[in-house]
Amino acid sequence: MKTRLYYTFVVGTAIAMGNLRVPAHAHNQPAVVAATDPKAPTPAQRALALLKPAADRLSSAKAFTFKTHSIVAMASPTGQTINYSFNSEVAVQRPNKLVSKNRGDGPAFDLYYDGRTFSRVDEKLGLYAQINAPASLDELIPLVRDKTGIYFPSADMLYSDLCEKLPKDLTHAYWVGKSTVAGVGCDHLAFAAPGVEWQIWVGPKQAPLPRRLMAAQPSGAQQPRFMVTFSDWDLEPALSAERFEFKKPLGAKQTEFPALVTGNRSSLLVA
Repeated sequence: MKTRLYYTFVVGTAIAMGNLRVPAHAHNQPAVVAATDPKAPTPAQRALALLKPAADRLSSAKAFTFKTHSIVAMASPTGQTINYSFNSEVAVQRPNKLVSKNRGDGPAFDLYYDGRTFSRVDEKLGLYAQINAPASLDELIPLVRDKTGIYFPSADMLYSDLCEKLPKDLTHAYWVGKSTVAGVGCDHLAFAAPGVEWQIWVGPKQAPLPRRLMAAQPSGAQQPRFMVTFSDWDLEPALSAERFEFKKPLGAKQTEFPALVTGNRSSLLVA
């Protein structure tokens, strides 16, 4: 059974506190242990309140760029878990522009979405694939997931309303503590829903954004586990229309997405 969190990034949520169900026994964590002060927020409320400002900042951005370093753990044909490492540079312009340049283990590849087509190109192999695309990023993300098999470890950043993307059936949410990611002071938050667990680091306090994300299914699940570290955020970039246009490399041949993606299992979208 596919788990939604593997295709959507949990960065954005303003889920109503009344919709959050957090059993005290979940994962043996004190998610709803009563505080000394009855008016004090529960650990779950505190975690969601710390996550919300980062979600709001991304939801209000008309365009943004960022870089990621990602490690994706996948089962090999022998059953051994293999870690693939990627670096990505991503640019987004709402409602319908995306470009992602990905380099690391496996083929180097670029992704383009211009509001009409979604393209993936591997210049080294001389191959590219395209599908007709819907008119918005909100519609593109599930379509690409279903038609191409590409994973989006950080896809919720691309949605216009991040507050709708966190599952409403959380069983676990709490503030882990203070942490530092690449020199940035962060709040380390942990969440869980049936079939998936994830952690997110957001900071700094004055202008929070996602700095790291980790997600995994329970032991034995077949979906990949991943860790994404974010850097170089720019919420007011100057982006030209040409940046999002796919230009066919000289001599490149068109192929189908399944062939291009599954030819190397490390060929994931880590954006």
